[in-house]
Amino acid sequence: MSDPARQPAPRRLDPALVVEALLCLSLIVIFALMYAETYEWEIEAGLFPRVIAGLGVLSAAAYLIQIVWQRVSGRGGAGGRILDIAWAKVDGDAREIKRTALGVIAWALAFWAGIWLLGFHIAAPVYLYGQLVIYGAVRKWIAALAAGGCLAVIILVYDRLAETTWNDPLLFDILAGFS
Repeated sequence: MSDPARQPAPRRLDPALVVEALLCLSLIVIFALMYAETYEWEIEAGLFPRVIAGLGVLSAAAYLIQIVWQRVSGRGGAGGRILDIAWAKVDGDAREIKRTALGVIAWALAFWAGIWLLGFHIAAPVYLYGQLVIYGAVRKWIAALAAGGCLAVIILVYDRLAETTWNDPLLFDILAGFS
């Protein structure tokens, strides 16, 4: 007979894994609803939300598969993962956590102001470059390539293919008034 005290304890679900999985599933549902909402829109209006929704579903699903696979295979990554949020770490310095959170909020506001003042063609690549260099710790030349790719997608897909109508940047209107 086997000794009940020697039997391994049943594996319990890791609460962090459950929370991450629920977050991923809710993101997948939100992105799917976003796509469904734009299904009957004209291509010009619906292209951007559809692309974002598709990429969102794929990213969240890939991340969910990754964390479940790591848990099942017993290979938990020692390093951080792409969706880790820096201020969610309990053992961090409180000042650093606040600085990071305020930085992310400031970047989001700057992105919005940049679209309003300079237009999407300038604001989106600059925002992407800044996020990759500052928060992603990516080499500057790689971030520049990504920003250039972002601009190429904006021009080729949205300007040429979809013939998207963009807002007139406020700064350009002001400068046009001087000439």
